[in-house]
Amino acid sequence: MKMSTAHARERAHEARFGILATVDSISGTHTVPVVFAINGSLLVIPVDTVKDKTSLRLRRIENLENEPRASMLIDHRDDDWGQLWWVRIDLVFERQDSADEIWGSRLASKYLSYQADGAIDSLLHFTIDRVSGWQASDFSG
Repeated sequence: MKMSTAHARERAHEARFGILATVDSISGTHTVPVVFAINGSLLVIPVDTVKDKTSLRLRRIENLENEPRASMLIDHRDDDWGQLWWVRIDLVFERQDSADEIWGSRLASKYLSYQADGAIDSLLHFTIDRVSGWQASDFSG
């Protein structure tokens, strides 16, 4: 059943992980698991130094510079299919800039790895264009 926009936003705000989909002009859709923070109609995804990377210049950034529209899928999976739900957020990439204190503290309160100094190199800023959701049944859990 379709979720109300308010319920979908609430689920997204509380969620810890999502899958970001960007468009690669050569190979098509590029998906990657991400962490994020939301405040109103703004969403940020950190580029961190916590996980090993060959470069902080990630493919998703190149993709977003060429095509600023992106989508993020957040879902809950369960062996009891009556508990399944998902939220899709359509995004528009605005900019990348260095980590700031406000977003840094939001991310650090949600993810322990980001409490260390220098854990966040930069932030990808998005405007939330649309939020939609679906759930298998009418449940509050």
